[in-house]
Amino acid sequence: MIPALDEHQLLVFWCQLVLLVGTARLLGHLMRRLGLPSVVGELGAGLLLGPTVLGRVWESGFEWLFPDDELVGGLLLGVGWVGIALLLIITGFETDLTLIGRLGRASALVSTMSIVVPLAAGLMVGVALPESFLGAEATRLSFTLFIGLALAVSSLAVVAKILSELGFMRRDFGQITVAAGMANDVFGWLALGAIAALAASGEFAPGRLGLTLAGMGLFIVAALTVGQRGIDELLRRTRRGGENVGGGVTVAVLVALGFAVVTQWIGVEGVLGAFVAGIALGRSRFQQDKVLSHLETITVAFLAPVFFATAGLRVDLGLLV
Repeated sequence: MIPALDEHQLLVFWCQLVLLVGTARLLGHLMRRLGLPSVVGELGAGLLLGPTVLGRVWESGFEWLFPDDELVGGLLLGVGWVGIALLLIITGFETDLTLIGRLGRASALVSTMSIVVPLAAGLMVGVALPESFLGAEATRLSFTLFIGLALAVSSLAVVAKILSELGFMRRDFGQITVAAGMANDVFGWLALGAIAALAASGEFAPGRLGLTLAGMGLFIVAALTVGQRGIDELLRRTRRGGENVGGGVTVAVLVALGFAVVTQWIGVEGVLGAFVAGIALGRSRFQQDKVLSHLETITVAFLAPVFFATAGLRVDLGLLV
C-alpha cells in the first residue's frame, strides 16, 4: 500500500516545487539573455539550492527543504521524470528519420565516434587515477569501466533542449546530433547494466546484454510499423468530429507512457520509449499541429525545469575541493 503523506511532507514538497521552478526559470531566462541555453541556468538552480551552495551557506535550511525522506524525494523525482518524458516526446516530433537516413554515413560515424573517443579517454583516466579514488568495494576494472562510461554517455534530454532553443533541431547538424544522442543513451544503459552486474557478481553476462539489445531493436521496428498503424487509427478517431486538441494530447501522452513501460521492462531507460513514441506520433498524417504546442507549453514552463534542477541537486561540487 502507498503510504500517505503527512501535512509536513506535503508542505516540504510544495516548497520544493515553488523554489525549484522559480529559480530554474529565473536563471534559465538569465542564461538566454546571455546567449546560453536555458538548461544551463536550470541545472545551476539545482547547484544553488543543493548541497553545493545552500547546504553550506544555510545547512539547517537545506536540511528542512531537502530532508532525507525517500517518499518526498521520490515525488520530486517522479515529477521530473514525467517532464523529461514529455520533452523527449517533443524531440521525437521534430526528428526526421528520412533526413537521418539520407545522412546515414555521417550519422553512423558521428554516433560511433561520440562513444568511442570519450570512452577511450575515460578508460585511460580510470587506469591513471590513484587507488584512493576507488570505493571500499570497487575493483579497478569496474571503476575504470564506470569512468569510461561516464565520459562516453551524453543526455539526450539535455542535447534536445539545447538544439531546440538554438534553432538547430531541423537542420542536418541537429538531426545527426539527435541520432548520436539516442545511440549514446541506448549504449549507456546497456553498458551500465553490464558494469553493475560485473561489480555485483564479478562476472560479465553477455547473454543478458544481447537479449536487451535485441529487444530494443525489435521494439523500435514494431513501434514504427505495427505501432504506427495503431497510432494513426487512434488519432484518426479523435478527429472524427473535427479538431480535437485535447484528444490528441491524451493519445500522445498515453502512447508515450505505454512505450516507456515497454523500454523500461526491456531494461533500457523508459524515456527512450517516449522518444520513439514522439517519432511515431510526429510521422502520423492525422496529427494536429496544436498538440505539439500544448505539450511544449507545460513541459518547458514547468516539468522540464524540475528535472534539470533536480539533477543539479544531486551534485556537491564542494567534495571536489
